[in-house]
Amino acid sequence: MTVTKRNGNLETLDISKITESLTWAKNRDKLTSISISDIEVASNLHFYDKMETAEIHDIMISVVKSLSSLRTMDMDTLARNLILQKVYKETYNCIKPYTLHEIIKINTKLKIYNSKLLSKFNEKEMSLLDAHIDHSRDFTFSTAGLEQLVNKYIIKSKDGLMLESPQAMYMAISMDVFRDYPNRIYWIKFLYDALSTFKISFPTPMMKALRTKSTDYASCIAIMLGDSIDSWTAGKSAIMKHTVASAGIGVDISSVASINDNVKNGLIKHSGKIPLLRAIDADIQTSSQNGRRGQAVSFINFFDPEIESILALKSPRTASDLRINDMKYTIKMNELLYSRANENKYISLFSSRKQKHLVSLFDSKNTNAFIDEYERLEEAGLEDGKILAQEFFNIFTSERFENGIYYIMNMDESNNNSAYKEGISQSNICLEFMSPTKPVISGSEEPDIGVCILTNINQGTVSIEELSLCTELVVRALNNIVHRQIHPTAQANAFVRDYTSLGIGFANHAYFVAKTKSRFGSQIAMDAHNEWMEHFQYGLIKASVQVAKEYYPAPRFDYTTYSNGIMPIDRYNKHVDEFVANNTTLNWKSLRLNVKRHGMANCALSMVPPSETSSVIGNMTSGMEPIKNLVTVKGSKTNIINQFAPEAIKLSQYYDFAFDRKITKDYLKHVAITQKWIDLSISTQTFYNPELYENEKVSQRELIEDIFFAKYYGIKTMYYNNTKSSDDEIDIAQNQGCSSGGCEV
Repeated sequence: MTVTKRNGNLETLDISKITESLTWAKNRDKLTSISISDIEVASNLHFYDKMETAEIHDIMISVVKSLSSLRTMDMDTLARNLILQKVYKETYNCIKPYTLHEIIKINTKLKIYNSKLLSKFNEKEMSLLDAHIDHSRDFTFSTAGLEQLVNKYIIKSKDGLMLESPQAMYMAISMDVFRDYPNRIYWIKFLYDALSTFKISFPTPMMKALRTKSTDYASCIAIMLGDSIDSWTAGKSAIMKHTVASAGIGVDISSVASINDNVKNGLIKHSGKIPLLRAIDADIQTSSQNGRRGQAVSFINFFDPEIESILALKSPRTASDLRINDMKYTIKMNELLYSRANENKYISLFSSRKQKHLVSLFDSKNTNAFIDEYERLEEAGLEDGKILAQEFFNIFTSERFENGIYYIMNMDESNNNSAYKEGISQSNICLEFMSPTKPVISGSEEPDIGVCILTNINQGTVSIEELSLCTELVVRALNNIVHRQIHPTAQANAFVRDYTSLGIGFANHAYFVAKTKSRFGSQIAMDAHNEWMEHFQYGLIKASVQVAKEYYPAPRFDYTTYSNGIMPIDRYNKHVDEFVANNTTLNWKSLRLNVKRHGMANCALSMVPPSETSSVIGNMTSGMEPIKNLVTVKGSKTNIINQFAPEAIKLSQYYDFAFDRKITKDYLKHVAITQKWIDLSISTQTFYNPELYENEKVSQRELIEDIFFAKYYGIKTMYYNNTKSSDDEIDIAQNQGCSSGGCEV
């Protein structure tokens, strides 16, 4: 059998080279349980004459991966080592890495890296940073993590060859973040260590852009369309521009006129929101880049006259030509709707155009004023329709259960427990980033488009003792790069400039719970999480105050509740005290005084986003969610990977699984505790296994109960609904992570 060399020449297949490669990968970690000859025999079945030499290595990796399981964990390590062989061969043409200066010089010459990495650091600094790089950390990846890093983040040449190894990538990113910072060598080393040991994780846009010329660090945006042609036109332009920039779009259309509203003094009737939704969907499709379709989530009031039609837009009972399948829908609710359902009363539907004041009150902090106005309009007989509140929830939960992607935003919880004095009317595509937005208009340079800048801390490995330093690191890192961004709209640039709001969250919560040797909802786990969360939020606020002292507060800091000295411990939903004691361990009084005295560099700091991508890289469990299995088969458009839960064998008896029991309420308790402390919101999911119910049919009553449960305990938003199905063996990342891919941390 012959093989084709990279230069095109043919030569006889040399099995000894395969043996040498496998032997190195085996001996690197002393994997005594592995038989090299068995792997060679299994690989040989896939060989063919004149195959390329690079393909041989890929076949060996695939064969070893297929042999990997909880019983054969050494195979996962072997596969990882074989992948690293490929990385090093393509990047360095040998197993020994180049120096940092050489790597940066090569990639700068290729116009891959930002030239500032070469021009801003002298030879002495390069040597100090090079000496700090620990290439042995490449061998701490899992196979799944390394594959995700290679496929998603490592920069490649036009012909697909890798141009950097993992540790070189992490150091180059760290250098770019702190390249102009005081005492920059200290902070670069600190950030490199945190990234390369998976203490923190950056989102996909930042991992791809940092170290290059790109400044597309934002994950997604929040935009509101007003009730005018000018706003629609300005919104269309903004949506398309930000989609091209790979941002997910959260778009509030609740102020737009309803169907049959008068247009041109009643000469014609308005066509309503559904044609606008089709137009937004088409604009997203038109603006898709690199084969990945952009995504949008629309926000609609529960009392909109078109609510039933909107709830049918993804229904299998709706004719296919009438559906809008790629759009996601968030229904904005509040206490009035829940109360009417409890009392088995009707809700009245009101036109957004006719009742602008009602819509304005709904989006404000004054829920009582909204209810008063709502009831006044009802008494005056000005409604445009009625529906039983219970019937509304029946329709909503049916569509949410069947489609998974009808979401909830509890407006009163979102505004009562808010870092902003301004009313919050919407969120982003993943329901965790809440920002003040106003209807976009052409030519405006006001901060009306919210921009999401995020990062995660690894809750499973960062101890309470480490949180103070770790939170300071991420606050400083994000504050240092946030103003480098150049967004495609003036309103987005103004938002970043004036609010400097961040979205710092955490991942690996299921591992954190497993390490307490208890389950979701247990007192031990809830108390441990509550204590961790207090230190997490306290550290973020303290760091933001320090940055404000060194530089200046956010220009719109006075627009925040923090400026009045209101801390998370003052504004959270007190029903959470039913789960954890209302005790604090840190000096919030002193922090409150410092915030009022010095201000903060950020108007908001914390939220919990999805974390499908980097959770794999750092071998973390995703976000706050319970795991589905100890080994999760995750799929993407390009690859299938096996991810093993952290310490899967050691903690196997303690892991809580999403579909092994009715876990949703216990999971929601953890979400509510989290919401107690953070500024913004959480990508809250729900989990149901039909096998646990009579006749394998999930009770609609329980679906509705869980929604009411979440509202009662102050949960602001509810994201995906997950239902176990026959094909649940493969967890497609798009189904549980960010809808657009942009928000994935």
